[in-house]
Amino acid sequence: MNKLFKTLLFWGAFTLYAVNINAQSYAYKWTADRGNGTYVNPIVNGDFPDCDVIRVDDTFYFVSTTMYHFPGATLLKSKDLVNWEYCANPLLQIENNDAYNLLNGGSHYAQGMWASSLNYHDGKFYIYFISYGRNGYDSGRNILLTATDPEGEWKMEYWPEHYYDAGWLFDDGENGDGYVYVACGIGDIYINKLNGKTLAKLSSTKVVANKDGYEGSHLYHIGDYYYLYVTTGGYWKGQTIYRSTEPMGPYEEVPYTLFQGDAIHQGALVDTPTGEWWTILFKDAGAIGRIPCLEPVTWKDGWPIIGDNGRDVCRNGQAYRKPKISNDEAIQNANYRTSLPTNDSFSTPTLGMQWQWNHNPQKMAWSLTERPGWMRLYSCTVTDNVAKARGSLTQRILGYTAASASSSAWKNNYGVAKIDISSMREGDVAGLAVWQNPYSFIGVKMEDGKKCLYSQLCKFDGQVISVSGEKNGAEITQDVIYFRAMTNYGTNKCNYQYSLNGTNWSSFGVSMNMGYTLDFFVGQRYYLFNYSTKDTGGYIDIDWFTTESIIPTDVFAQADEDAMSLHEAIANEAWNGFYFDNEHFTKDLAGANQFIATSNPALIMDEKGMAGWVYPQPWDISDHQYIVISLRRLPSKAFYINIYDRQSIWAKPYKQRLSDATTAIDLQNLTTEEGVKIDPANIGIIAFSSDASQNRMSFNDVFLSDDGVNPTGINGIETDAYSSEDYYDLNGRKIQNPQNGIYMIGGKKVFVK
Repeated sequence: MNKLFKTLLFWGAFTLYAVNINAQSYAYKWTADRGNGTYVNPIVNGDFPDCDVIRVDDTFYFVSTTMYHFPGATLLKSKDLVNWEYCANPLLQIENNDAYNLLNGGSHYAQGMWASSLNYHDGKFYIYFISYGRNGYDSGRNILLTATDPEGEWKMEYWPEHYYDAGWLFDDGENGDGYVYVACGIGDIYINKLNGKTLAKLSSTKVVANKDGYEGSHLYHIGDYYYLYVTTGGYWKGQTIYRSTEPMGPYEEVPYTLFQGDAIHQGALVDTPTGEWWTILFKDAGAIGRIPCLEPVTWKDGWPIIGDNGRDVCRNGQAYRKPKISNDEAIQNANYRTSLPTNDSFSTPTLGMQWQWNHNPQKMAWSLTERPGWMRLYSCTVTDNVAKARGSLTQRILGYTAASASSSAWKNNYGVAKIDISSMREGDVAGLAVWQNPYSFIGVKMEDGKKCLYSQLCKFDGQVISVSGEKNGAEITQDVIYFRAMTNYGTNKCNYQYSLNGTNWSSFGVSMNMGYTLDFFVGQRYYLFNYSTKDTGGYIDIDWFTTESIIPTDVFAQADEDAMSLHEAIANEAWNGFYFDNEHFTKDLAGANQFIATSNPALIMDEKGMAGWVYPQPWDISDHQYIVISLRRLPSKAFYINIYDRQSIWAKPYKQRLSDATTAIDLQNLTTEEGVKIDPANIGIIAFSSDASQNRMSFNDVFLSDDGVNPTGINGIETDAYSSEDYYDLNGRKIQNPQNGIYMIGGKKVFVK
């Protein structure tokens, strides 16, 4: 067994250990399951709106709107409709433009992903939704995501047809006609008929007219009827149902509104394996956002009777029996209580699925491996406000009290982070924010060489940000500081504290009344951020984030210790890091570049574009003398190679123009333009850049060499040794056809060649 293989076995063991660390039993968590065969609403106590739910065999899947947070289209899974777990975040991005990257004044607040339709047909999962454009930046998109494995790879394609708040029906059941029908629209609801094989639109008919605010349609074929399940308009939103014996209508409406006064609406119908019917809809719950509730469905005279005759069965805090999922008592009564994770020691190789980024993730602005056991956040924006800061890490602020509880019954929420601020630069602002409108934060600002406490309260109105509160505090002379946000959904109050040791806390910062507005269109969230008012490149390291009132220091300390052991074990392992494929070559480190991944790879670069390889662990190539770049076609304009000894494109690189068919770069004499030596034992990025748009470069090969001519071979692990295993990329997505590179296989991180 070679050294590399031993190292990767260790990595796999550590990964499983670290996952267990993050799955510890915490005091602050929510489960709707009462443990006695009953549940209370909400089934998930956080902002998971626009519910669509399906069942595939014995597993239920639930998709929710995530707006401008990525990766998005959050998919949950459950065995009983009450206990839910994360399944995937299939939507990696919508577009790579200024608005989705928070550049040049652009943003997609209140936009991005809107309500979706989740379907399963003939072995394939489908998620369809629309996104609206921002004037001056883009024109919006219609998007279809597909996968054969919901926890694996998802394919995204732009769809030609625009279906607002769509509900797709693959009408291939017992009485189906084989076509696909799509219900959509607002005010006026349309049914669109699609070819069952090509999904091409064949016809469209308006079936509901002049119903102000009616939207969020889902379509079902149950028995002899087609049912149109629609949310109603107005402040006290509810739900209504239409039915017809023909998919294109005419439709008749049920003579009453469901959940009027409960503010419960917009969701899906689903059956259990035992034949019961249930519905999941969301409740407008104020600052926390839109929280999903589970209601029973019975049938009378061909109409579904929802909840307690159109009211929440869990109103006033009462419990209701759980769905019957099996006639086997052992399965039905299994102890299957779950809660969504919120705590993180940042000691695993990938982020937990509770985390997302504000707008598109900035690949070079964060790392879980530069300092093992810590999340490193670089400042990658020069701005004056969190709303404009790229690379902010975020998760929902969950609730821990039943939806119908009185305001005095709500528990306090805590969001606590331990942050090393020693590598901040002049003008940097970093900290912990509570996000909606208004939003606020507690943090540190480095000014005139001093790091001082700093807090802001901001309002957002029509894409215009105004600072309505600000506080400056004491200088922080030590490297590590602790921030704590305390919120309460009963009082809607938010306050902040800081600590120098994690034990003794002092109040600081602006207080805030939390709310929910359509300016951001999401429930309350935590944001961990780092931006600069002067120059990018500084960074903070976050040791952990917890939602506990008492910090679980023993758990986090053990995770840090094991993460450091991992780093020491693999720090000096080398591997062939020049694979021209979409898994390993990053085409958009900067700019909108095109990458052609074939046997003759090529780049077409944007002006000021950059593309190349990013190494999760520092790559030690100091034993080699040269990197050789062999070009098939010389570029017509200036093209450069950039070599960094940090995982940041804002660091200063070694830079050389590539003007010959073959270039050999001496690794022992790498210096920046300022004369600073680049360490070949600590390579973080090797990338190509261009000063001109539409600049094309074609490659023969890039390789390490000891003589500047011939490549130096590096051993790896052969694919056939793991041919029967499932392969996952480092984002946790299953890979159907693995190519050369690094994968998670059987819980181990393995290099496959």
